[in-house]
Amino acid sequence: MKSLLAVPALLLAVNSWADCPTVMPSEAPPVPDGKSASYTEMREAQRAVADYVNGIETFLECRPQLHALAHNRAIDLAETAADAYNDALASFRQRDVMLADN
Repeated sequence: MKSLLAVPALLLAVNSWADCPTVMPSEAPPVPDGKSASYTEMREAQRAVADYVNGIETFLECRPQLHALAHNRAIDLAETAADAYNDALASFRQRDVMLADN
């Protein structure tokens, strides 16, 4: 009876491992200069940065026993990418407001 319960549990565990990436995303995507980027470039950068940050979050969720320094480094990489995009977006929006005022 116990073996009958172990098989479905094992299959569920294997299925959850399939969603876990084996490596963390390697490099942050490039972020365009908000002062000169087009709307399309900013939208594509937003998607790329969101995918990058989500990739890091998924990687960390699958590794609860990761060393604290490695965990903190991964968080720093995600925050740095998000901050770079947010800074570019602020420049883009400021430029957009200036163009609308003219």
